[in-house]
Amino acid sequence: MAANPARPIRLPPADLSSHVLPRTRQIARSWYRIHLSVHSAIHFSLVTTHRFSHPDCPHKFLYVAIDPQTCLWERFGDLMFDGGHVLPKTQWDDASISAIEVPPLHLCDLANAHTRGALMVDLTALMNDDISVPQQWGLEIQNHPSQVPAIKFKSRFTGSACLALLDRAAPPTQLIETSLGPLSSYDPALKWLAKNKISLV
Repeated sequence: MAANPARPIRLPPADLSSHVLPRTRQIARSWYRIHLSVHSAIHFSLVTTHRFSHPDCPHKFLYVAIDPQTCLWERFGDLMFDGGHVLPKTQWDDASISAIEVPPLHLCDLANAHTRGALMVDLTALMNDDISVPQQWGLEIQNHPSQVPAIKFKSRFTGSACLALLDRAAPPTQLIETSLGPLSSYDPALKWLAKNKISLV
């Protein structure tokens, strides 16, 4: 029996900068972020294990999720699956969750089928196991002349919305952080542990 053909991996076209990059208005709202308790939630960085954070990106990112559950999955999902429903207690105890109020933005919405169609990219590329594929998209979108302030995308765990904010257009002065407390005493986080039968060791 012949092997099934592999799906094509859709990288950004060489002339992406000459294409119109659709921009979608994102209303002002609160997003959520899990972070080390000793640091502010508003911290832009370029961590090359993150989905759109290509090492050559000229700007740093701040990743946030639309709700606490998605935030928990994005932060601990891989670690929990790799550990067989077990998480390191020290990492849990050292983390807090905060709400971040983000102003209105006209961003690149990769969660939107129209935007993906215009860019000729599918979810297979944006959620590819080879992290270099979505990172290449992150780099080219950052470098596009439209200078979008953020990328909106779907969580691969929950399918819910996340944002990758860029430091060029969402500086800390435009963001308002509200601490919701450490995960060890945050009720929705404790319910998430119980619901998913996760142990801390």
